Amino acid sequence: MARKDVSVFCAVGDVVVDRADPPSIFELVRPIISAADVAFANCESNYSEVGERNPATRGEVRARPENLDAFTSAGFNVVTFANNHHMDSGYGAFFETLRQLEARSIKVCGAGKDLEQARRPAIMDCGEAKVAFLGYSSILLPGYAAAAGRPGAVPIRVRTHYEQVEIEQPGTAPDIKTYPFKEDLEALCDDVRKAREAADIVVVTPHWGIHFAPAAIADYETEVAHAAIDAGADIVLGHHQHILKPVQVYKGKVIFHGMGNFAMDVTHQVSATSPALLEMMARYPEYTFGHRPETPTYPFHPEARQTIIVRCEVQDRRISRVSFHPCYINSGSQPEPLKNGSPLFDKLATYMADMSRKAGFDTRFQTEGDEVVILTS
Repeated sequence: MARKDVSVFCAVGDVVVDRADPPSIFELVRPIISAADVAFANCESNYSEVGERNPATRGEVRARPENLDAFTSAGFNVVTFANNHHMDSGYGAFFETLRQLEARSIKVCGAGKDLEQARRPAIMDCGEAKVAFLGYSSILLPGYAAAAGRPGAVPIRVRTHYEQVEIEQPGTAPDIKTYPFKEDLEALCDDVRKAREAADIVVVTPHWGIHFAPAAIADYETEVAHAAIDAGADIVLGHHQHILKPVQVYKGKVIFHGMGNFAMDVTHQVSATSPALLEMMARYPEYTFGHRPETPTYPFHPEARQTIIVRCEVQDRRISRVSFHPCYINSGSQPEPLKNGSPLFDKLATYMADMSRKAGFDTRFQTEGDEVVILTS
């Protein structure tokens, strides 16, 4: 528990709630989430009964608006809507979701009626400190990016270059290099500098990376994260990949490359006939999703049942400690906190350390109680 002079904000990865009893999905983690002054999540679904499936999307993600009651009952009060599903059901569902979030006093970053609005930070009171959340997405289908006069998410567009390594061996596997668009990265850094004028702490939260592939980090992730920190960001909270990703420390600031799935009700038939969805499943046969009898509403790989709650202590208007609570997604799609010394706790703590090392990061972790602390000095 935090001391009286310490405030707390916590963060989790992807969330989709779609069930008859929405608050039940967070029943086991509610004590941790509700104890924080600020609680953040990636809103991975539209919550609307209007709109039609966007033909650009691989798979529409939409639930009834009342499912958002799960967020408020657990204590979540800020989300990003900058991801690859915010336009799955068109403009009508997009704006209805924003209205439903506002009606529940949940602030939104990363998306809006146009690019100017989408760039505005969501500023939260965390004790005496103000925390600004800035949302971005590199995972965008055509028409999903906000622009002048066009709704959507703030983009961090990326160029991909395939380089043949064995020059005399046509057809061999290439090196894959990725580079963020210069103008998008400059705009992000400008956003961070402006947010610092209005807040004590700046959080950059990108929807990015390589889905389903453990430990894999795209080049652009580190470039974007370092640039954000150089511009004044205090922490980077990544999501999208549907599996936990490595943790990096840069200049004493923590970068979570991927916080994994946190609470995902996937109730539609996963063997859907969408050609794009079937193609994705074929490309990632080991780690993508498919029907799993042991988790009927959570059709992801068993490793994707590992998840975390990031916890940041704030003291003297700065982040003084960063840790995470290991959790495990049970057969009912509920994240369940793990206790230090349990086999699943030890496995997840080791998993995070091993992945970070494989990615080339020298991140150091230390277990304290039921949390794993990231050492930043």
